[in-house]
Amino acid sequence: MKNLLNILGIIFLVSLKLSAQNFYDVRSLSLGKTAVSNSYELDAFNTNPANIIKQRTSNNASVYFHLLTNLNVVINSEYFSVDYYNKYFTKNSSLNPVVLTDQDKADIIDKAGNEPVNFSGYLRELALVIINPRFGAIGVSLDEKLAGDFEVSRDALDLGLFGNEINRIYNFIGTDMEGTWVRQLNFTYANYLNVKRNKLFKSLAYGVSVKPQFGLYYLTTKRNNLAITTNKNFEVEGSGEIEFLYSGISDNNKIEMSITPAGFGFGFDAGVNSVIRNISKKGQLNIALSINDIGYINWYKNTNTYFYNGNYLVTDITDSDQLDSLNKIIKGTKSPVPSFNTSLPTNLRIGLTYKLFQKPIKDSAKNKTLETASFSLEYIQGFSNKFGSTNQPTLGIGSEVNLGNIFSPRVGFGLGGREKFVVSLGIGIDTGPVLIDVGTYNISSIFNPKGTSKISGGLSIKFKIN
Repeated sequence: MKNLLNILGIIFLVSLKLSAQNFYDVRSLSLGKTAVSNSYELDAFNTNPANIIKQRTSNNASVYFHLLTNLNVVINSEYFSVDYYNKYFTKNSSLNPVVLTDQDKADIIDKAGNEPVNFSGYLRELALVIINPRFGAIGVSLDEKLAGDFEVSRDALDLGLFGNEINRIYNFIGTDMEGTWVRQLNFTYANYLNVKRNKLFKSLAYGVSVKPQFGLYYLTTKRNNLAITTNKNFEVEGSGEIEFLYSGISDNNKIEMSITPAGFGFGFDAGVNSVIRNISKKGQLNIALSINDIGYINWYKNTNTYFYNGNYLVTDITDSDQLDSLNKIIKGTKSPVPSFNTSLPTNLRIGLTYKLFQKPIKDSAKNKTLETASFSLEYIQGFSNKFGSTNQPTLGIGSEVNLGNIFSPRVGFGLGGREKFVVSLGIGIDTGPVLIDVGTYNISSIFNPKGTSKISGGLSIKFKIN
């Protein structure tokens, strides 16, 4: 039994190490994840391809690019924090391993049992957007995408921490894990439609993305109906099984780097962003819609199932021969399987942004009227509960103020989704050729970094060429 628990624990810890490489667009995070109607150039990748052609009125560049200068961390749970890890799983001040008391074990079960840990995001290695009034905007990016979920049932933790209790049934149903690592290429095109005679739209941008997907690792719980029973005769009986489905660039389940993927597929994004006519003299209303990550990955390399048979009977728990090896109790079997497909975590975004300007908009072309503030509202609907996504709708609210066209403080709110409620915070700095964004999706990551269980923080540095 401990062998199975150890396997679950190792995968959990590996998942947390991978999540440290996660990131979203930093500006979007600090604006409550709003992006569909208020993002610009590089920040528009993976949220609304129509927006790569858009720039702030203070900018008139023809090229924007990233070079390993966009990093982010996002981990979401109701219990896991740095303080939690240090308290129960590290060494004490004397560098001795922590010895858990019964109360410590009970606290772990109470906090972690049946509580999911989620992570998702991207590591952007490079990105480029070229904007030209004649042919529109083209963009390309290379991203590392990591996402996953992990959950352990209360009974599994109880059994692992306290051992077998007489006349007790331990149900492992609910213990679940998924994880994926995908390298993505993104080719995006955006342009404006001719709406000069349209009475509703002042401008209408559209965009499409084609995104080849290179799968590196995939792991999911295929089925789990394991149960353990201990009776008054000190007999331990198991029933059911746990099975995992795996594909990866390594055949020994170790995390490695490789140019050759374990799977390949395509993703597609499409979006529009419109400016509504005659809202106010110093105001502009953008209304936008996008659908992202429509697609699949076909996994074909090192595709295996790992089957752990829980059907066994231990008639005497004092018999060392019966308890000497976990392999005698739960037998893990690795079996090759044919290639298989997985869907990308498709999501729909609908939002609006109201922008305020220093001078009337009709004079902006001549006087280069600057944005002074913006207010955004966005509805996000996912269609999957796996790999960092959720089908629970999220409402994002964000506001940005531009001070002297150099500093842009940001604040946002997220309602719904996995997090239920978070407050976001960030700032943008425009130095001319370099644009810097710093932000977090959860303000407690700044004021209580060790105590928060919703960890988020990121830094983005963009370069532009006029």
